[in-house]
Amino acid sequence: MELNLPIMPLLDDAETILIAGAGGGFDVYAGLPIYFTLQAMGKHVHLANYSFTAPKLASLSSTVIDIVPDQLLAVRGKMNRDIHYFPEGYLTDWLAKNGDYDPTIFMFPSLGVETLAEAYQRLQRELEFDALILVDGGVDSLARGDEVGPGTLLEDTITLLATEQLDIPIKVLACIGFGTEVEEQLDHYAALENIAGITKAGGFYGTCSLTPQMPVFQQYEAACRHAWEGEERHKSHISTRIIPATHGEFGDYRMYESEGVKRFISPLMNIYWFFDADVVASRSLCREVVAGTKTKIEARDKLIQWMMRYPNRRKRKQIPY
Repeated sequence: MELNLPIMPLLDDAETILIAGAGGGFDVYAGLPIYFTLQAMGKHVHLANYSFTAPKLASLSSTVIDIVPDQLLAVRGKMNRDIHYFPEGYLTDWLAKNGDYDPTIFMFPSLGVETLAEAYQRLQRELEFDALILVDGGVDSLARGDEVGPGTLLEDTITLLATEQLDIPIKVLACIGFGTEVEEQLDHYAALENIAGITKAGGFYGTCSLTPQMPVFQQYEAACRHAWEGEERHKSHISTRIIPATHGEFGDYRMYESEGVKRFISPLMNIYWFFDADVVASRSLCREVVAGTKTKIEARDKLIQWMMRYPNRRKRKQIPY
């Protein structure tokens, strides 16, 4: 069984595709089923991620190459020691141990919009990719900034605004994990309202679902377990919900005993939603606030100040069915 990607007509003529985690952390893992699907179709596909791991810490356990110091790095091959949190390193380690001869994942440190735009432009010159698929584990990348529960929209917004500046024909945002963002107290009523608005603006491409029979899902689950199941390793609170949802679990189910927060696993969590990334970026109400920022800290401070003053916040509502 294959992943039935609704964006394939967009990618027919694409020669090189970059799949990048938009919000950082384990977002790049949420793109693995798409990555393996496109690879099987003979596409040239690369992986990147907005990274939360300090480059110096990463270099202690993996081969890390500075392409642009403090802006663009590449982690390659197997790891030589365990560390608590290094999603990119554990992914290249798993790929190297499962048949990839020389796996590389590109890393963007905690950058602001302008510096991230420069890093993406440099990577585009390096790889010559003509299609970009940004991946969000969850749906807070769709937040506009006026929600009472916008989730952790900062990194996704930075990425969307930075990649908006790329001069390439295809830019897609893929979201998976609707309902997983319990810790972030995301307003899912507002998320659905945002999807409706994107659809009305012509930016919705369709959906597809993961199923347990798909080899690409099995590879994704194996890569996740490889990253999580060492001693005291950090786990993704998004993918630890997407995976059981794909297996048909329902309700307050936990993959690991250490997961303490009550959740509601459902079949909504294993659905991919695909959007025109530039349409999503254009709808952000805080785009002018974080535009031009050099660091994530600068963007965060400006965003917090703006959100505290914003007068017309949407009230949190319950989905009525």
